[in-house]
Amino acid sequence: MKVIKTYPLHLAKHIKFFYSVHASAFENINSIHRRLPDGTLDIVFNLSSAILISRDGVNFSEMPQIALTGLYQDRSFLQYKGEVNLVGAVFQPGSAHLFINDTLQHYQACTTQASSVFGNQVYLLLEQLKNLSNEKEKHSLLENFLINHLKNKHDDYNATKISGVIKQIHSLGGNVEMSTLHKNHCMSERNFRRKFNECVGMSPKKYSTIIKVKFFSKRYQLVKSTYTNIVNELGYSDQSHFNKDFLKIVGTNPTAYFSQLNKMGEEFIHLI
Repeated sequence: MKVIKTYPLHLAKHIKFFYSVHASAFENINSIHRRLPDGTLDIVFNLSSAILISRDGVNFSEMPQIALTGLYQDRSFLQYKGEVNLVGAVFQPGSAHLFINDTLQHYQACTTQASSVFGNQVYLLLEQLKNLSNEKEKHSLLENFLINHLKNKHDDYNATKISGVIKQIHSLGGNVEMSTLHKNHCMSERNFRRKFNECVGMSPKKYSTIIKVKFFSKRYQLVKSTYTNIVNELGYSDQSHFNKDFLKIVGTNPTAYFSQLNKMGEEFIHLI
């Protein structure tokens, strides 16, 4: 299995990174992995076999070949039916609405045809991606497509403020009070919560909890020992409180989740 991750040359303000995921059919046939949320929206091009998605791990449906997906507030499940060959872009939290040209509240927990937003040009882009063998060239081609889609669109004042809020949440691993966020960025609490939902697609509290789980998972995956110190760093007074938050997001406790983690799941922890 191979994951290739690159960063945008021109759209760093709006795109977190581009990625390619490759795995043989032998590695992944019918394998299922529990996908953690990361509070972002992706555009994903599937250049190979079908991928199925589920909210409960039981009832699966096929993902569109070019999918606009993400903003899940808890786990989802992916099942790979053969060879994996994906190319995708992860939008910066607080920027995706500029590409969608709509409030992200309408795209919560979505997996939808990307052509509904980006038009039928995405199908031409899909064919072009299939004809390239170099992953960096694929990412460059996707970036140019997104640049053209973003032309003549400008950040608004509140979106810029929300971007500052998101940076603060990430810098603290999600361990921050909501009252501190809106005060630090000179916004009323009501306006702050409304604008955050519009620009990010979920409440600031839910987003912060997702970032805590993301921060914990990356750290714990590296050490795989007691997680008391990580939990304390995230502002929890005891492990049971953290376990409740982890359960809400992931659907199981940390010990069970990491004991069941397959290779694809391990790679995606570091991709999110």
